[in-house]
Amino acid sequence: MARNDVLIIGAGPSGLFAASELARHGVDARLVERDVRPHHQARATAIQPGTLEIFDSVGLLPAFLEASEHVRRVRVYGPDFSELSGLDFEGIDCRCEFQCSLPQYETQRILEAHLSSLGGVLERGVTATKVEPDAGDVQVELAHADGGVETLNPGIVIDAGGAHSVTRRSMSDPLEGTTYQGHFLVADIAMEAPVARDQGSFFCGPEGMMRLAPLPGGRWLTFQDLEEGVQSVSAEEVVSRTEARIGGRGRPTDVAWFSPFRMHRRIVSRLADGRRFLVGDAAHLSSPFGGEGLNSGLHDGYDLAWKLALVLHGDAPRTLLEDYALERTIADRHVLDVSDEVHGGIMGIADAVREGREVPTEDADPATSALLRNSRVMIDFDYAGSPLVADYGADGAQSADPHPG
Repeated sequence: MARNDVLIIGAGPSGLFAASELARHGVDARLVERDVRPHHQARATAIQPGTLEIFDSVGLLPAFLEASEHVRRVRVYGPDFSELSGLDFEGIDCRCEFQCSLPQYETQRILEAHLSSLGGVLERGVTATKVEPDAGDVQVELAHADGGVETLNPGIVIDAGGAHSVTRRSMSDPLEGTTYQGHFLVADIAMEAPVARDQGSFFCGPEGMMRLAPLPGGRWLTFQDLEEGVQSVSAEEVVSRTEARIGGRGRPTDVAWFSPFRMHRRIVSRLADGRRFLVGDAAHLSSPFGGEGLNSGLHDGYDLAWKLALVLHGDAPRTLLEDYALERTIADRHVLDVSDEVHGGIMGIADAVREGREVPTEDADPATSALLRNSRVMIDFDYAGSPLVADYGADGAQSADPHPG
């Protein structure tokens, strides 16, 4: 198989993990990334326990445990610092009873080093400008940073290029769904905070909502809602807004990065069309409050890689690839449902506090609470409806990674 038979567009976490998993299974994919150098923005930071189990199976768990803060609980606080809601990860049916929290650029550093150890190469400064069907094949145009243009016909294109995916546009497959009301702010700050560093926290008060998630080195990732009509802020305003939203109990001493953004709940109608495959943000977008978005992209790449490797090695029929779209659509839609529930719950509390209304509460029995917790940490996926179950046995054994070594 020629190296250019598999082209992966985008070297974020999803693209890097898909490339490294293909390499682990003996498939030499070509991975291209438009950015000339790595970014240094915290972005998506939560690695869920279900994803840590996957990393454990491929030898990556120690690197993530060492590089991250371990978040063992989530708490929601009212304006008087009273606890309004909470979730503990202790007791989940998983080896790691915590989330790992680290900047996205650290996740990418770990995954790129892993890819390199497997013989893979990342090509930077290469932008996919066109992906088009071509007489039963796929034609891709790549623009290089030095001005050169390259045209190739890979047998498989995996697009992990994010929300503006050129491959998704070529499939006429828009991200369908909704954009959440309002504008939000994300920032990477240093601060002595009034909460433990093994905890994710939401603060809801008259000033608005703020989330704090710990990052290594005494830093925090914060999400804040912006007032109506406000679409951008300065670094100085990040400091003052943060101090106000925790009632003066802390003040940032450094703002490394910040950006206004919108939150979305969106997904494509199809993740694949035979030769073109979508993973990560190219296929779905979710609210970051629950921290599932990055993880679902990693799960996409993990699932697609072993199926594709079996097909390319001649050990499975090409129809196996159809199960990627079916299975991951089920899983990704479930992630969006869970994420939407978390988003609605947090914003419902925030709106009630801001408007002086009674805070909504939900009394769930222990069994229901356990199910919700398992959904949050991404250990509840069930592919019972997959054709693989019928083809390989009711126990679904073949729907797991068939090449664990």
